Parts: sequence; structure tokens; C-alpha cells
Amino acid sequence: MGKLKDEIVSPIPENQAIYNQLYADYKTLYDYFGRGANDVMKWLKAIKRAAVAG
Repeated sequence: MGKLKDEIVSPIPENQAIYNQLYADYKTLYDYFGRGANDVMKWLKAIKRAAVAG
């Protein structure tokens, strides 16, 4: 297990635009893959099950 540190990590202000874009992209992908907007995750799991089953 890891140890907790008494450390505060602060974002770099100059990178705020990059952070915002990455977060927007993350939210898009989460909605696409994680909230059932499509069946891609079910499709990938079916492929995995078929491959494991042989």
C-alpha cells in the first residue's frame, strides 16, 4: 500500500487551457463509453468472452 503525504499539488496556471480541453475530452469519452450512449463496451466484452472461450 502507499503512504499518504502532507503535500498539496497545485495546477500550473499556464496550462489551464490544456487542462480544460483534456477534461472536456474526458467527459466526451466517458459519456460515449461509460453511459450507454452506444453498445461499444458490450461489443468489446463479447469479443473478449468469445476469445477466452476459444
